[in-house]
Amino acid sequence: MSLNPKKIEFRVGSNRSGQRGISLLESLIALVVLALGVMGFAGVQTRLLVESRTSNSRAIAVGLIDDLNNRLVLNRNAALANPTPYALAWNGAATAAQDCVTNPCNGQLLAQSDLNQWRALVAASLPGGVASVFLSPNDPRQVGIAIGWAANESKAADVDSAKFNSPFNVTEENNGVACPANLICHFAYVQP
Repeated sequence: MSLNPKKIEFRVGSNRSGQRGISLLESLIALVVLALGVMGFAGVQTRLLVESRTSNSRAIAVGLIDDLNNRLVLNRNAALANPTPYALAWNGAATAAQDCVTNPCNGQLLAQSDLNQWRALVAASLPGGVASVFLSPNDPRQVGIAIGWAANESKAADVDSAKFNSPFNVTEENNGVACPANLICHFAYVQP
């Protein structure tokens, strides 16, 4: 018995003539989808960085409010005097004060020295940092402290202060205290 093997031919690429360019098109579509994913991830990372900086600035502001509160507690009589020597308007100018570290000071002089040191600390710790300090109109035993700093946005015109201030919106109508435009503010009442 002899076997007559049949010749089997495989033609490579015989059906591929209609598929030319399909794998290139699939590769381009995959590349576009990948690029969109990477751009979306980069946008999320950028926004996360901005929010992280804002949270860091808010934490610094809370620490600065605590610092001034400690200074007020140590000089309680002057802090609660009406008008208080600790009163400070937004962008208030520093006043000449005696150095209370090396020289003895009364409550008024200590308040001016504390306020000048604290104002310099606010300006050095926060970008564009400014502050306002005032007695509460509702409770004479409370002092209001508001700190504002520049928003971490690329364009100042894009800053919506109402969006950034909440839930810490500084509007104390009785004292005329409101967060300045294009700043993020943190506000607290303390009781020395």
